Amino acid sequence: MCNPRRVRVRASSRLTRMWQEELRRTGRASTDVAGEATLRQAFGTLLGAAARRAFEAALGADTRWTWQDGTYWMELDGGTVAYHLDTGEIEMTARLVDVVSAEAEVTRVVEGTVDVHTTAERTERYYDDNWGGLTKKVAERTARLEAQERADRKAAEQAARQLEEDRLAGQRTLAGQRADLDAQAREEAERRVAATAELRREELSRDATDRLADTRGEFLRPVHEVLAVAYRDAIVEYARVHGAQALQVDETDGMLNIQFEMEA
Repeated sequence: MCNPRRVRVRASSRLTRMWQEELRRTGRASTDVAGEATLRQAFGTLLGAAARRAFEAALGADTRWTWQDGTYWMELDGGTVAYHLDTGEIEMTARLVDVVSAEAEVTRVVEGTVDVHTTAERTERYYDDNWGGLTKKVAERTARLEAQERADRKAAEQAARQLEEDRLAGQRTLAGQRADLDAQAREEAERRVAATAELRREELSRDATDRLADTRGEFLRPVHEVLAVAYRDAIVEYARVHGAQALQVDETDGMLNIQFEMEA
């Protein structure tokens, strides 16, 4: 057996890893939307002068109606009805209300790459006379394998540490942008609500037009109720002024009956 000789082998390893951190923020917004339809029609001008005066007086005495800026008006379920004293017109307004909501998500991403390059050495013995099978070729192969294993292990460890550091830095960066993303998400949600609200308002206005056409009688009912009172008062006043006898006024099941006796 000869004196042992040594062979030294250096190996290198390069490891590349990509990383990505993501922050998602959601904004929500909602708003009330109303659609209206209005119909005007002549009313007071269709009555006789005395009947119109009685009708307008009855409106003023009916506590259900509110006087404001030359108009008597009443709030109804789903709208309003108004009587304009100057023109004698009835104005009916149907109103439909809804709530629209929208949601928006904003995402921000930070990313990077970890690139690690490491080296490692390994020394092995061999004998010129190949004692024990330890030839130079065997020694070089063994040294190369172990050196490569060391270099790969070092690269993996360094890459893992660097990757963790970079990801944490990315998370801190995103955390500092959270308020900005919240504002962006909220702004986008509000933009979507505005667009949706405009479309819904148009739909509600069309529906209100249909409702007004279908339920016009309901809007006019309180007007006719006041008109009935006006006719009652006008007839009763006429009868009293002209000395009517046995005056009787009866209102049953929505029917108004007035009886009196007068000389021809």
